[in-house]
Amino acid sequence: MDGGFARASLTEILEVERDCCARLGELIEGERRAVAGRNLGGLLAAVKEREVVQALWQRALAARTARLGAEAERAALGTRDPEAARLLDQVRTAATELARAQRSNAAIIRGALGQVCDLLATLRREQPGSRYDGHAALTAPLPHAPGGGWSA
Repeated sequence: MDGGFARASLTEILEVERDCCARLGELIEGERRAVAGRNLGGLLAAVKEREVVQALWQRALAARTARLGAEAERAALGTRDPEAARLLDQVRTAATELARAQRSNAAIIRGALGQVCDLLATLRREQPGSRYDGHAALTAPLPHAPGGGWSA
């Protein structure tokens, strides 16, 4: 086992997984808020932290899988260690909720990107060179001739 889990009990490993799920849920919500607020810095910070937390979760998952082994071993867990079985159920529920939240975020981001692309395509027909800058602010060159170009 890696990630410092070699001496950890199954309960400790499951607690790490549960904590990772809780933190990932917060980070996914933060990503959603950052996208809605066009906060690129906030989005990048959330994504970077999510990568760290997901890596820890993957190490804990690998340790748990190595510890529990076969399906029969997992089934016997409830009798042998009810607290660990309860934690395992919490982790499974949290993982299912995280997957749903990630699918939701992916759809929101795809929709936002689609809107940006559509908006830029429309603007560029009338005003070539329109783009979003590094702060997600729209910039467009000034119209060339009086009466030409577009107006808002």
